[in-house]
Amino acid sequence: MDVPQLDSSSIVSLVESPVPIDQSRKVFPSIQYFSCNGILLITYADKIIMLWNPATRESRRIPSPIWSKTCGLYNFCFFPRIAGYKIFRLGLGIATDDMNIDIFSTKSNMWKSIGMFPPNYYFLGGNVVMADGIVYMMAKRKENLSNYSILRFCLEKEQFQEELLFSYAIPRRTHFLYSLGEKLCLIRLWDGNREFWLYTMETNSWYKILTIPLTPKNCLKPLSFMKDGGMMFMKEGDMVFPKYDSSGFVSYNSTTHKLEQVNVAGIKGLHFNKVIIYAETYSSLYL
Repeated sequence: MDVPQLDSSSIVSLVESPVPIDQSRKVFPSIQYFSCNGILLITYADKIIMLWNPATRESRRIPSPIWSKTCGLYNFCFFPRIAGYKIFRLGLGIATDDMNIDIFSTKSNMWKSIGMFPPNYYFLGGNVVMADGIVYMMAKRKENLSNYSILRFCLEKEQFQEELLFSYAIPRRTHFLYSLGEKLCLIRLWDGNREFWLYTMETNSWYKILTIPLTPKNCLKPLSFMKDGGMMFMKEGDMVFPKYDSSGFVSYNSTTHKLEQVNVAGIKGLHFNKVIIYAETYSSLYL
């Protein structure tokens, strides 16, 4: 679906997966998928890791980390300087001290261990978010558990950077990280509202782009900016409200400042666990 142009005339087309999809309750929840530069990364736990170009149907199997003992959280990015992709993996152990960071490069076709997750932080779980070539992770300092921290890891330089500050964070309030295009988006639940904040790396600053009432109908995940200045969202549940009609899409009209239901042919009755933005490309996976 072309999200910036998405409307009631849009049509969904199904594309066969490059590998068989195990839809059992044990395996299906562990599937992860990400998009970058027109390429998809799909992982089934740590056993199947695949780069895939849906436009050309080309796929590339990535070897599993041989030292992997537990499942990991993944993301990836394309770097023009090396004309290749790097895959980030945060290994999840039983305890925080067991968490390790591994990186795969399509240029070398090898994994390498970077080291352990910073020992003075607790990882808060969820996804690792990629924006502008930086991996962002929600965490808490062990000496200050009431406040959230945003750790950032430069995938190109393969090292941690200084903690990203969000001066508008509220202690003991819920915050969520997402990527919105190539920008980092943080959602803050506060005063009966869901606030959307965008981080700009060029100015190293945050600014609020949208505030909507916090209701079951407005449990929305940001997907993309639209060409008319609005925003596209996927319906989802969260920690505050249970699942509420989490199938389908909602757009924010920047002129009327209202949320509008988007009805797309072919998705009625379907439930989406996750939606990623994909821009078609014909570039090869074997760079």
